Amino acid sequence: MPVKPVVTGIMLIFVVFLLVYMVEFFIPLSVKADIDMICRNALLNMENAGGLSSDKKQELKAELESRGLAGVVITATENARQGEKLELRVEGEYTYSRITSLFGRGDVTLRLVYDKSTMSRKVVN
Repeated sequence: MPVKPVVTGIMLIFVVFLLVYMVEFFIPLSVKADIDMICRNALLNMENAGGLSSDKKQELKAELESRGLAGVVITATENARQGEKLELRVEGEYTYSRITSLFGRGDVTLRLVYDKSTMSRKVVN
């Protein structure tokens, strides 16, 4: 009879561990979605402006670093006439703490890349 509460406690700990482990899989997905949204907005601004100026590049880099990205490298078309190809490539590393064993945590570093191209165009409302 005293075994039943012990087994129930062990199972409860195991279920909580699995729940936390599975929830932690969504952290990098959320960060990637945020970074993709920021980069997409920068690409839309590039379409209207005909490229990414060095000031805008620094603003983009600062915003990405504020979201937790480190070692940000931005490669972008600076000037393009209407109808020419614009390219934006952003690379960076995201480090976060994750469960590595039953009672251990460790830092994991992911390399995130955004690489898209589009045409330079003037959007008129």
